[in-house]
Amino acid sequence: MDKKKKVTMQEIADRVGVSKYAVSKALSGKAGISTATRERIFEVASNLGYLDQQLTRRTMAPKTQTEEEERMIGILFPNIRSQNRESFYWGRVLEGVFRGLEEHGISSVLITDDSPHNFNKLMRPEALLGIIGIGLIDTAMLVELRSLGIPFVIIDHEDELVASDTVFMNNYDIYRKLTKFLIGKGHRDIQFVGDWSYARSFADRWSGFKAILDENGIPYTPHKEMLQIRPTHHHENLELIRTAMQQLIEASSTTAIVCANDKVASLCMAELERQGKRIPADISVVAFDNDPDVQAQYPELCTVNAETEALGVQAVEIMQWRLKHVAMPYEKRLIQGELIIKGSIDSLV
Repeated sequence: MDKKKKVTMQEIADRVGVSKYAVSKALSGKAGISTATRERIFEVASNLGYLDQQLTRRTMAPKTQTEEEERMIGILFPNIRSQNRESFYWGRVLEGVFRGLEEHGISSVLITDDSPHNFNKLMRPEALLGIIGIGLIDTAMLVELRSLGIPFVIIDHEDELVASDTVFMNNYDIYRKLTKFLIGKGHRDIQFVGDWSYARSFADRWSGFKAILDENGIPYTPHKEMLQIRPTHHHENLELIRTAMQQLIEASSTTAIVCANDKVASLCMAELERQGKRIPADISVVAFDNDPDVQAQYPELCTVNAETEALGVQAVEIMQWRLKHVAMPYEKRLIQGELIIKGSIDSLV
């Protein structure tokens, strides 16, 4: 079998039309390169197989006994938005990662800063077998990890510029199922509530919702304000919810809303009730997460159980496999969630 030709930085530079020095700066995450040029360099490097070549070279390098004994995995958990240990969703994902690593006898270090500069100051890349990333991680940090040749798996996030193994809830299929259930109950004028650009999981849920409406020949005109709502208590977001729910009530034809997650649902339900609407008598509501805080407030909310701890455990399993098969194609693993039918849905048939 012919040995695969080694890709060089000069080859990437020639393809992009820049200097080898510019390629080196871009791939190492250093400043001084425009965003457009950096993206083009990574696109060409990825297409030529250079990034995977660097990963293979590092992970296949002989390891000393001491290195093997350390078996250190970095857990990259940026403390942004609601991504923290106190969060029901993200906290349980982290616990799943810890559990999976413990079962394999692997030690870990928790990293909450996703700045490439700080990462290189605090960590020795050669001490890490790999990185498991949780939630939203800045592209610059992923670029840095790829350039260092560190295998990484990302939970509930992916980046078009930096290919990697990922693990998600099966958001698309479960929202197809959830929306189809509403249709079976006689609902035809259904709106999606949630900013699909906020997270990849929101985007997949919106796509599943739209797909099942289209397949059933049910017209759908997106509600602009509803597709901007986020799971936060920020004043601007609460004002947006107030306006959107008022418009929904005035239109009077909508019989059900499909929310991006339980938090979004709870904010909308509170506003609907404030404006005198009854759930589900006036409008049905469904969501995702099975968040205990929201369920305590709205115990009848129909939702999907997010297998958050399983996401963390599966990320560890993928990492274990990746460390033994560094040259194999990347994997996107999907975890099935359970639809929990409760009293926030009213039947129209």
